[in-house]
Amino acid sequence: MGKRSDGCSSSNRFMPWAKAVEQEILNILKSSPVPEDYPHALNVREWVRRLKPGASYALQLAALAHDLERALPERKVRREEFADYDAFKQAHAENSARIVGELLNRHGVDGEFARRVCRLIRHHEFGIPGDEEAEVLKDADSLSFFEVNLPHYFRREGEGEAFRRMVWGYRRLSPAARKWLHRLQYPQAALNRLMRRLLHDSGAR
Repeated sequence: MGKRSDGCSSSNRFMPWAKAVEQEILNILKSSPVPEDYPHALNVREWVRRLKPGASYALQLAALAHDLERALPERKVRREEFADYDAFKQAHAENSARIVGELLNRHGVDGEFARRVCRLIRHHEFGIPGDEEAEVLKDADSLSFFEVNLPHYFRREGEGEAFRRMVWGYRRLSPAARKWLHRLQYPQAALNRLMRRLLHDSGAR
């Protein structure tokens, strides 16, 4: 829903390590076995910029790296290891935060900035009430799932599982962010039908 860029943010101009950090993150994402990981990361960052103009560099970097563990098969958590979906998603977020913390440390990034990035990633699935940046990241991630990831998910998992995931994603969204869903259109007629069903069942206006 906007121009995608994989370039560094202008807000990082006083951070000499920023270009190298972003490049390593992007390289990992590009090599992910999950084809949507790379476009999703860029799209989440674009959603962050759209939802919060002037977003801090910590928030933008967290947006880019929030799913990093999923791009590393040898380190990613597995859905089948968890009794419920929420527990799996929280473990995924914590693992990504851990991996990003290690990456930042390798580049000499520590202190409050690194802690803030990792905290945002750790809470990107469920947000933090009262923390605007964490809530923006949660909304951006969920909106990007609907925009970028859902067609891939639908092809892999089928209609029933895709709709279950849509309901879960919708419930994550703030009321303000839910309004963006009305603008989405998919090449697949079945997905457009599922979106209409989701919005109808949810009483969305």
